[in-house]
Amino acid sequence: MKIGKKIILPVLFLFLGVFFSQAHPFYVSICQVNYNQQNQSLEISVKIFADDLLVALSEEGHEKLYIGEDKENEHTDEYIFNYLTDKIHFSVNENEVQANFVGKEMEKDVVWTYLEINDIAQLNDIEVSCNLLTDVFSDQSNIIQVNKNGKIKNLLLSKRDTSGRLNFE
Repeated sequence: MKIGKKIILPVLFLFLGVFFSQAHPFYVSICQVNYNQQNQSLEISVKIFADDLLVALSEEGHEKLYIGEDKENEHTDEYIFNYLTDKIHFSVNENEVQANFVGKEMEKDVVWTYLEINDIAQLNDIEVSCNLLTDVFSDQSNIIQVNKNGKIKNLLLSKRDTSGRLNFE
């Protein structure tokens, strides 16, 4: 039996389309930092593709976490927080500061994680060191967006350039 090109090509394109639709073609995280002057804190939201985060956590020995599912591991929040605090570091006004874990939520195929840094009386400058997922994906990009009183500044970090400083004076 001879199969013609008219059948093979559409089947091939259908197969490739289904295969590639399951993976996203880029690796990026977004870290939004909002300075809350009234509370004297930095409110931090980190958005990461769930499947990418699971790969990173799996490489650290944490498997079968099932983020956002009924059978989610009871230690998942702890593992995520430890991963984030290991991979993202903040210095405010040239002083290293520590973030507290507030929580996480799922939005389709991404995980939003929330952190907070307290006792920030003034935000003159912020240095961010971020190597989220760069161990796992060589083309990972990490976008850092800092908002102080409506003034927004951005950093684009990657495996080659993992830190940057923003000045608000």
